[in-house]
Amino acid sequence: MAWATDPELTGRLRRATQTLLDSLPTVIDAGEPFSTALHGGAEHVCDAAELDYSWAPMVEAEAVRAVTNAFGNPDQALFVSGLSRIVQHIDALPLDEQQRLVQRAADRYTGGPVWLLPRSTAARAVSPALGAAPPRRESRPDVVPDRSNVLPFNPRTPNPPRTPGR
Repeated sequence: MAWATDPELTGRLRRATQTLLDSLPTVIDAGEPFSTALHGGAEHVCDAAELDYSWAPMVEAEAVRAVTNAFGNPDQALFVSGLSRIVQHIDALPLDEQQRLVQRAADRYTGGPVWLLPRSTAARAVSPALGAAPPRRESRPDVVPDRSNVLPFNPRTPNPPRTPGR
């Protein structure tokens, strides 16, 4: 349980989760539903955060917790049978609603009870938290958002091969 007693590791895990949450709307925009968009994302942000890939499931689980919380199921335990139904309900939403839900989760994630860490570079690119960007407006077809700092990744199939840890 090193993550619970190591503030530096906890901070890196939280930043990796924030980056994943900030990057998911871009993947959903490409036509992938929430649960599919998650595949490969946690490994990608672990790589960017210089975390061992073994932390990827924890980052993904924290992202799922944050999104289901924003969906109206606060602090849903990860290992209850109802969680899969909640994720299925999220996947059944239109993609633009899924994007807004994930973005709401990303914005809330930074505003937790104690936020001592800066948001990721990706967060500053797509989110107005902490005055880093102008307020978000409803998407319009003629306006293309700047996503230059969002980490691009392609969803992977479940259980991708992992490289050895750092």
